[in-house]
Amino acid sequence: MIRPPHRPHRPVMVRPHYRPVPPPAWRPHRGVPVIRGILGLSFGVAIGTSLDYLYNSGYSVDGYANDIVYLRNVPALNYVWTDAALYYGSRGLDASSFYYSTSVYDMSRYNSVYSDLVSTYGVPVSVNNAGGLLTSTWFGGNRGYITLSFGSGSAGRFLTTLTLGL
Repeated sequence: MIRPPHRPHRPVMVRPHYRPVPPPAWRPHRGVPVIRGILGLSFGVAIGTSLDYLYNSGYSVDGYANDIVYLRNVPALNYVWTDAALYYGSRGLDASSFYYSTSVYDMSRYNSVYSDLVSTYGVPVSVNNAGGLLTSTWFGGNRGYITLSFGSGSAGRFLTTLTLGL
C-alpha cells in the first residue's frame, strides 16, 4: 500500500456512490458499443495485474490503497485528466473516475466530452441538475455505464468528473 502524496486542489477521490441502473424499459440501440474497460484494462482484472500493466505502459501511478489505484495526468476521451482513480471490488476492477479541477466556472471540457459521448452512445439515458451538480448518464450495449458530471468541488474549485464502470 502506497498512499498518494497530498497535493493542493486534489479532488476527493472516493468510490462512486452508486452504480446507475438503466430504466426498466431501456434497451441499447443497435451499434452502441459495449463498455469493457478503460486504459487498456478490462473490467474484472486484479489490482496486481493492473499495477504491472500501468507501470509498464508508462502511466503515472500516484499510489494505491484501500482497493483504489490513483493516477496522474491520464489520457481519456481525447483529454488529459489531472487525476484518476481505478476502483476494485471482490471481482476486480469495477469502476474508474477521471477528474479535472479548475479555479473558474468553465464547462468547456464537460460540453466537449458530452458531445463526444452523444456521438458514440446517443443522447444520455438521464440528465440531472441538482444542487449545482450537472450529471449525464449513458449505458453501453452490455449495461456498462458512463457518467459525466460538472459542479462545485472542494475549496471553491469546479470539478469535471468522468466515470466508467460495469
